[in-house]
Amino acid sequence: MSSPITRRRFLSLGAASLALAACGQSGGGTPQSSAPTGSAANQAAPNSIEFWDWALDGDRKAYMDQVIADWQSKNPGTSISYSPLGYGDMEVKLLTAASAGNNPPFSNVHAFWRVELQRSQVLEPYPNDLFDWDNLWSTPFNRDATGRIYTSNFALYTDQVYVNNALLAAEGIGPDAIPRRWDDFIKLAQQLTKTENGKIVQSGWNLNHYYSREWLWATMVYQQGGFLYNEDGTAALWNSDEGVAALQLIQDVYYKYKVDTLDGLDIFEGFGNGTAATYISQGYTGGGIDAGYPQMQGNWSTAVTPTFTGNPLPAWGLVTPEEGFCVFTNAPENVKPLAFNFIQEMLGSDERRVEWAIVSNGVPDSKTAAANPALKEREKGGNSISTQAETLPYRINYGERPLEAEQIWRTMFDRVLLEQRPPKEALDEATEQMNAALNASDKQRIFTERSYQAPTASSAGQKH
Repeated sequence: MSSPITRRRFLSLGAASLALAACGQSGGGTPQSSAPTGSAANQAAPNSIEFWDWALDGDRKAYMDQVIADWQSKNPGTSISYSPLGYGDMEVKLLTAASAGNNPPFSNVHAFWRVELQRSQVLEPYPNDLFDWDNLWSTPFNRDATGRIYTSNFALYTDQVYVNNALLAAEGIGPDAIPRRWDDFIKLAQQLTKTENGKIVQSGWNLNHYYSREWLWATMVYQQGGFLYNEDGTAALWNSDEGVAALQLIQDVYYKYKVDTLDGLDIFEGFGNGTAATYISQGYTGGGIDAGYPQMQGNWSTAVTPTFTGNPLPAWGLVTPEEGFCVFTNAPENVKPLAFNFIQEMLGSDERRVEWAIVSNGVPDSKTAAANPALKEREKGGNSISTQAETLPYRINYGERPLEAEQIWRTMFDRVLLEQRPPKEALDEATEQMNAALNASDKQRIFTERSYQAPTASSAGQKH
């Protein structure tokens, strides 16, 4: 698996994005039925279908090889031409290829990139009968206004608390004693923070990772009942009271509560090398702990992210989808059914969904698969998947992450953390910049946060 920082890197699309938006291909189409398997699917089938993915290794590579072999055994005479590309280069290459019309028939597409492709109408809608859409967590935020869905997610990620069991045990604390209220969690983090000569040598809560701060800020906005954008998606609401309170807590980690230091190790190095008692980030990061830091095997656990009230309503925070598979509208008509059939092979059963969850260290995008006892029996390391699954019903997906947003957010965090500016001041500046970008753009933004419907208070009380 790639390093967590690289794997979640969000590159600017630059000219490729503009070219794609201008290409004007038709999104066309009525959702079709899925292709049959076996000989019926192979009538007039091509000998080979090209499929793009990023370069893989380890468990993920072995699993993809297995899925391809299984599908080819059911579709004799047709093979998958598997083209692994470097993750850092794939985004620009894929979008450039789509704008020029020489893309593969189908490809692995990151959730961030898919928005540009969908908006530019180069993706084929999924067949109505490919999956049981009511059973998928992603359906509310993947379905567009016309009822169409253009992607599939093989795992979903939420933020959670990662715990170094040994460092907690040194304080007489068990890994199951992580508080569910922010106020109480901060007190625990202070207890776990160690200093020597006025310098932090053990962070009670390491937050030194840009993306973890970004995701956590959005999570805390949602926890308070706020949203990032207005209902019609034309304006950012970042400087709301909820946004200010969330950013204030992140600033307080360093300057008020002093449980971490900006000149310390990042969350991965600090946690892996035993100088951070906890960190909070999304589930994908857990997949790299044992591989990157063998000394941590069996020595870490997870807990749910705290909330301001200690309960999951109105929301527990942000959920982001792992990559998905997309079919392109310009694929040959005899190839599209086979591409969808291959996707069905990858994700068409709960058994497959559980297998993908184990490989990805995320929650399967299936309500029944997430509740499958086999998932907990097979998951590795700190009950990371089960912890995410507990909070998933209370999670919000924001849909589009505007290309313009990351640099604005990075500057916002620099203002608050490096310059110690008041969060409201930094958020006013960031919100003004984002709204100027939204106003200057002719794009119809695909924000999905308001598709969230919280579970009822009674069900929340029964569970928590």
